[in-house]
Order: sequence, then C-alpha cells, then structure tokens
Amino acid sequence: MKDRLINIYMVLLQGICLHPCLAQVYTNDAGAREKHFIYEVKQIDEFFERFNDDKNSFIRKTYQSYNIPYTIKRADLVRTLFNYETHNWETAVIDSFIAFVTGKKNPLLLNFYGSGWYAEALCRFQYHNAEIDVPVVLRIDAGKDNRSRWMIAGIRSNSFQPVQVQQPVTTADNTKFIHPASHGNNFIALARAFEDREHLGYYFDKTFLAGSNAGGFYNALSLGQLKFLFVKKVTYHFLQIRDWIFTVQSFPRAAMNSGWLINSLEKATDAEKQQYTKSLLGQ
Repeated sequence: MKDRLINIYMVLLQGICLHPCLAQVYTNDAGAREKHFIYEVKQIDEFFERFNDDKNSFIRKTYQSYNIPYTIKRADLVRTLFNYETHNWETAVIDSFIAFVTGKKNPLLLNFYGSGWYAEALCRFQYHNAEIDVPVVLRIDAGKDNRSRWMIAGIRSNSFQPVQVQQPVTTADNTKFIHPASHGNNFIALARAFEDREHLGYYFDKTFLAGSNAGGFYNALSLGQLKFLFVKKVTYHFLQIRDWIFTVQSFPRAAMNSGWLINSLEKATDAEKQQYTKSLLGQ
C-alpha cells in the first residue's frame, strides 16, 4: 500500500516538478518545504476540500498559480488522505471505500455544515486538586439564518457523579457562541465558553444533558469547580458516508503523507452508527 501511495504522489508531483520555476528549488531545503506545504493537509477544512475534490481547493489553486493543468483523479486524491506512516491498512478495505465514495453514478461527498460528524476535543481540566482529561464532543449547528457555530454536544468521562440539572433557558444573543472556525486554532475558544458561567447554556447543545455524567460536568463548570486548561488533541468522527464510519486525526511530520488524515475506517449499519453516536456523546 505504501508503494502505491508513493506512486500516486509521484504523479501528483510530476506537473509541479517539471515547472521551470520550481524544478531548480526542489533540489534544496526551501523546495522540499514548499512541496511539503502543498501536500500536507493543514486543516480539517482542507481535508473536506480534498475528499470532495472541491473546485476551489488549495491544491487546485496551487496548480493554477503555476499554470499547470490539474489532472488528478478524485480517487487518487482520496487515497492520499489515509495515514500510512503509522497504520497498516488492508488494501481491499481502502479500495472498497474509495470505489464507493467516488462512483460515477452516485459520488458521495462530505458536508461541513451537515449533521453526522463530530469533533472530539480531549481537554485537560483542573478539578478540585487534580488535573483530569475529559473528551468534549462538539458538533456544527447550522441555523436557518445561514449562521453556524460549534455546539458542545456531549462528554465521555466517569469523573463526575450523575446530577440533575435543569435545562438552562437561553434567549437570542449573537455574541455568545463558539465560532465555526474555532477548529482552526485547536478550539481555544472553549476557554472563553467554559469561563462564561453566567451564559453557560448558550454553548451547549439542547440534548447535552441527556448524557449520564453530563449534569455533573455542567454543574462543576457552573460552580467554578472545573477550570479548563487546554486541548491536548482533536479527533474528528465522520458518520456522513452511508455504510461507513471513519476518524481523522492530525499527524504533523516531514513526510508528504502528513496533516489531517484518516486513521480508522470501518463498515457500519445504521443501527451501529446510532450506537456509535450514543457512545461518543456519553449517552
């Protein structure tokens, strides 16, 4: 599989490396860094672009800026979105998945503003006299007014006792939300949200308190017993593609196979997806 990926990258690089302005610099460190920058999946937004072969993607615009014809097939582009450096894949599974999503009759795309995908931010908190890690799960909420925001949808932690908490009453306030681009800076906006105890309810999904330990977590925040420190890492869970579930994580490294890449992939029925979602949200 790795050899196959190398061949794909060689095809991707062929047009750029033959460009007269770049053929010389690719023999030095500056050229290597530029090449890495072009093919690294730098943000989850770019992952969406490449998976969907978006017409306005960064990689297409890079080719256009050098007046190089863009001839990369979507199947090859999706194949480069897997983590090959630290994961051993079954070739047949990846081939089946790629054929399924890139089929000519019914190609399947990801929707950033749609349901069926989540960001799991592993957060470090100060709780009483100890530091604890709590996976905080967020989802994109796209309103009817075409405004979107991240909402805290669940937690997965046994550090909090079940507590009955009344659903907070919120009114319209366009200043109390987690910005839809917060994933771009590792969700540091969570610090402001968790410290805004007076308006805490604005940042949580209406179904958040359905989680078994959600009430205890919310109560600890509202009482000032839980202090957010930082986000350790982020994992994205995708259930939008029919019959499949996959996760995406960040792999920062010097190789071209770097950035936000698929690190797990499995087939799943609708019932299995429902159970996966309940478990993810701590319900």
